[in-house]
Amino acid sequence: MLVPLISLVLGSFLLLISFLSYTNNPILKNVQWLFKLKSNLHLFWGINLIALTLILGIFGYLNYIDASLLRPIRYILAIMGLGLISLHLLRKFIPLKPFLKFLKIKNILTIFSVAILVSIFLIAFFDANYGGDAFMYHVPFAARIWGIISPEQYTFEDNIENRLLGFPLLTNFLQGFFWKILNRPEATNLVCYFSLIVFISYLTSYLKIPFYLSTIALLAVPMVHMHAARSYIDLPSNVGVSILILTTYLLYANRVQFNHKTFLKIVLSGAIAANSKFQLIPIVFLVLCFLFPQVINKYWKINGNGKKDLRALSKTLLLCFLASTIIFATPIKNTLVYQNPFYPVKIEIAGKVLNHNETKPNFMHQNLRNLPPPLRWGKSILEIDAFDDRRPWKWTLAMDFISWDQERFGIGGYFGGYVIFNLILFLYIVCTNRDCESKIAALLLVIMTPITSILPQSYELRYYMYWMIVLVSLNCYLVCSLVDKSSKNKQWINPKNFALIATGFMLVFMAQTRYFFTIPEFASFESQLKRTDIIDQNILRNIKDGEKVCLVHKVPNTFLYNSYFHPPRNYSVKAEFNLGEEFVQEQCKGRRIIE
Repeated sequence: MLVPLISLVLGSFLLLISFLSYTNNPILKNVQWLFKLKSNLHLFWGINLIALTLILGIFGYLNYIDASLLRPIRYILAIMGLGLISLHLLRKFIPLKPFLKFLKIKNILTIFSVAILVSIFLIAFFDANYGGDAFMYHVPFAARIWGIISPEQYTFEDNIENRLLGFPLLTNFLQGFFWKILNRPEATNLVCYFSLIVFISYLTSYLKIPFYLSTIALLAVPMVHMHAARSYIDLPSNVGVSILILTTYLLYANRVQFNHKTFLKIVLSGAIAANSKFQLIPIVFLVLCFLFPQVINKYWKINGNGKKDLRALSKTLLLCFLASTIIFATPIKNTLVYQNPFYPVKIEIAGKVLNHNETKPNFMHQNLRNLPPPLRWGKSILEIDAFDDRRPWKWTLAMDFISWDQERFGIGGYFGGYVIFNLILFLYIVCTNRDCESKIAALLLVIMTPITSILPQSYELRYYMYWMIVLVSLNCYLVCSLVDKSSKNKQWINPKNFALIATGFMLVFMAQTRYFFTIPEFASFESQLKRTDIIDQNILRNIKDGEKVCLVHKVPNTFLYNSYFHPPRNYSVKAEFNLGEEFVQEQCKGRRIIE
C-alpha cells in the first residue's frame, strides 16, 4: 500500500505544480523555471504525463481498473512523458530542429500503422492457426481443392463433405493456393491479411483517406483486427461486399465516374463476396439492384433510333447477365446440380423444401430467441452482457469458447464503445454538414442498418462485419471531406484526432487480448501438432500404418490427425460427429471406430 500512496502523493504534487504554473500563480515566482513551465511545452506535458502515470497506480491497487488494461496504459504514458522530458533536455545540447520537423503526430501515426501491419503479417506467416471453423473445414477445404491432402488420407464428416460440394469456396481456393506455393499450412492465413491490405489500398487510393487513418480506424474494430491473420473466410468476403457498397455510395454521391474500371471493381468485389459466403449473397444482390440504373445509364443511350436503341439495350442486358453469372456462380451451379442455390442448407420456397443435407442452425439461447432480430443485433453491436470469463481473451474470433447454447455465444466483437463513438461522430457530421455526400451517407446507413439486423444469425457479427467496416470507412471519408470545407470552429474534427481516438480503442483491445492478435508468438504448425491438448498422442500411436479409422467426436481438431502431418506414417482417417451409436456405425462402416 505504501508505494501506491507515495505515487499518488508525488503525482498529485506534480499536477499541482503544473496547474500553478499554467495559471501564473505568484507562489512559483521565486522558482523561475517552474513559473515559466507552461512555455516549455515538452517539459510541461512530459511532467503531466508522468504525474498521471503515478496517480493511476492507486486505481490498479484498489482494483477500480483491471490491471491487465491499466498496466500497458501506464507504460505508454510513462514512455511518452519521459520522451517529452528527454526532448526538452536534449534540445539544449543537440540541434533537434530537423528531427522535430519529422516528429509530427501524422508521421508517428504512420510509423505506428506500418509497425502494426508488419507485426500482423508476421503472425499470418509464422503462427499456426487457432479456431474451430479453421480446422473443421476452411483449411481442410483448401487442402482438398489443391490436392494437398487426398480424400483417401482424410474424409470429412458427412455434412461437412456436403458443404465442400455446395459452399462458396473462392476464399478456400486462395488459401490452398498460398499453402501450395509456400508449402506451409500457416500460409492459409495470408488470404485474410492481404484482403485487409487490399481494402486499405482501396480506401487510400479510391476514397483518398490517409493511410494511417485507414489502417488504425479499421484495426480498432476487434473483429477486423483478430481476423486479419487467421484462416477464416469472414474478412475477405466482407471486404468484398464493403468495396461494393462503398463504390455504390461514391457513384450516387457523384465522386467517381461509372467507367470500365469501376465496372470491373463492382464485378470483382461482388464475385469475391458472393462466392465466399452464402450469408452475403442477399446483400450483394440488393446492392446490384441499386447499381443497375447506373449500368443502364452508362451503357444504354437513347438516340431516337429504334433498332440502335434496342441493340444497345440488348448489349447492356447481356453485359449485366454475364456479370451476374460470374458474381453468382456458386448459387447458379448449386441450382443446376443440386436444385438448391444454397445447397446443402435447407431452403423452403413457396412451401416446397429444396434438396438439402443440413438444416439451419438452431442452437440459439432462449433469451436471445425471445428478442426480435434487430434487438438481438443491437445487443451484440453494443456488447451488452457479451463478455464471459471462460474465454481466454475478452474478444475471440467467433466470440466462442463457450457452449453454442449459451446466451453470450456469438455476442459482440465490434467494441461497443467504438461503435457508439462512430455513430455519434457520423450523426454529428451528417447533421451539421448537409451536403450531398453526407445525405447519401445517411441514407446508406438508414437502408443498411435494418437490413443487416434482420439477416440470419445477424447477432454473430463476424458474418456481417461489412456494417462496421462501412460505417468506419464512411466516417473516415466524411472527416477528410469535412476538413477541406469546414470552418475553423470545426477543425477539431480531423483525420489526426480521429486516428488518435481510434488508437486509444485499439490499444485497449490489444491489452485486453494480451496482444495475442497483434504480436507474433512464432508458434509453428509443427509445434501445434505436438500439443497434447490438441492431439491425443495415444490415439496416434494406436493407429497402424495402412489402417482405416473413423475418429468420432474429435472436432475441431480431427483434421490434424491425418497422416499428411505425421510422416512417414500412412493411414486413412474419416471424421464423424457423435450423433448416436446407430449413426456412427452407419457412417463409419468398414473402419475401426476410435472415440
